[in-house]
Amino acid sequence: MEQNIKKINRSIKIQPLFSAFSDDLIFLVPIDTLFLTITKGLNASQIQFMTMLSLMIGILSRRVLLNLSNKIGNIKSLRLGSLLLLISAIIITFGKQPIIIYVYRVVYELAFMFLAMSLIVLKDNLQYINKGNEYFKIRNKTKILYSTTTMVTTLLSGYLFNLNNYLPLFAQIVLCLIMFIMSFLLYDVETESKNNDKVKKDSNIVKKFVGINLLIILSFAISTTIVKLGQNNSKLFMQYDFQKFLSTEMVTYYITIIVFISRIARLLGNVVFGKVYKKANDKMNIIITVFLTLAFVLLIIGHYINFSFVYKVIIMSTGFFLILATRDSFKLYLEDIALENTKKEEQKKILIDMQVYMKIFSLIGSAIFTLILLKYELIVLEFILLGMCIIELCINSKLYKLLKTKW
Repeated sequence: MEQNIKKINRSIKIQPLFSAFSDDLIFLVPIDTLFLTITKGLNASQIQFMTMLSLMIGILSRRVLLNLSNKIGNIKSLRLGSLLLLISAIIITFGKQPIIIYVYRVVYELAFMFLAMSLIVLKDNLQYINKGNEYFKIRNKTKILYSTTTMVTTLLSGYLFNLNNYLPLFAQIVLCLIMFIMSFLLYDVETESKNNDKVKKDSNIVKKFVGINLLIILSFAISTTIVKLGQNNSKLFMQYDFQKFLSTEMVTYYITIIVFISRIARLLGNVVFGKVYKKANDKMNIIITVFLTLAFVLLIIGHYINFSFVYKVIIMSTGFFLILATRDSFKLYLEDIALENTKKEEQKKILIDMQVYMKIFSLIGSAIFTLILLKYELIVLEFILLGMCIIELCINSKLYKLLKTKW
């Protein structure tokens, strides 16, 4: 018993570090398009195909991944995900042919499906020592660490890339290897779901839990799609707007500064929403959605301001900062309530479903947005994203009511 507690406490302490450095290929992401085009010789259509292919395989492999994860358990799934992330870093570094680069992206996507089991490991350990309500706090600490680290690696990767195109990738391989070794220090205690007995007793409660889970998956898929598409398109949206007033060189300067400040906004968002969560609880997602809605309102208003470039920059960039500030808190809150309101044997399924439906919505959203841009301007996408925020607000309001009356 005492030995288990020591292992659990050790695992809880190191998990923020493990998750922060395994959340992405943090040395590659800042220079990924440069590396893929300049170093590996891929063109835009090949990169787009690679992304689409990896998403499709991730979606279609859902059942296989779920069965494998159930068979090997949470901790081995986590280690497998860490190993796959290491393999993906090795493939992208040493692969030369486009087909090999495509394999990198597929392995990369599958890695995160398995790494998602680290959320269950953390929740199990916290519940075992009666600290289940600290899940959001620890995951938020992870995101703060990740945000801080990526601010450094963004600058460092660019510097290393200019020295030698492969230096950021070598650094990434070393980091992935360290994280794979660290995964063996993590520990998962088996716990029984606190909800099992209650769920079995009342069919009405079963229906409510099913309804809650469906809304969680839907909210997660829509919110991540809004943030992903909003972040990418809004940056381009601002760029085109600024070009009406400035030279290309000055626009690049402004956008670079805005993107850098947005990383600080993401860090501050994690700190602020981490404190808000203590008081807001189940209202958290409604509050975040309101701020995300405000982000697109500001971007649209800023677009129509032509009498002052200064006001345009301030209003549009504030909207962009809000997108980044809400990004992590959306995911953390929904992860927390997904694990809290799901039976033990269903936790893997809901986490994988959240990942899969996020990919489906992102895939469909990207395809629709691409078609819209063939005929319309970017402002149309901003209005669509605003409409999606309103739909998300309705979903989260319904989710809040169900959570409030689940028993």
